[in-house]
Amino acid sequence: MKKIIMLFSILLLASGCAISTHYIQEGSTAKSAVDPSMVKIYSGDLPQEYEVIGSVAVDATGDGKAVAQLLKTKAGKIGANAVIMTRLTKLSSVAARTGLSGVAVFVK
Repeated sequence: MKKIIMLFSILLLASGCAISTHYIQEGSTAKSAVDPSMVKIYSGDLPQEYEVIGSVAVDATGDGKAVAQLLKTKAGKIGANAVIMTRLTKLSSVAARTGLSGVAVFVK
């Protein structure tokens, strides 16, 4: 019984972790960090001119709104003021998880 409780506790702790990553595009210009509240997420291509900084991805428990905020934070840290969203994933297991990823850009 103790082993089952311990295993269940580990699963609960692991399911609450957020995973995020970013990849800076080779040759992109370094940018200062941007406040996450200034980062916008777009579902399609932008009509304005922009510079690609790299790619960002986040996977965490919660709904799309909360995970989108994490994506904005990650993008802002690498100097992006927008993310062109390319992928949304949902996973239901022990805890519902949402994944968002996209191209981090700086709109001129």
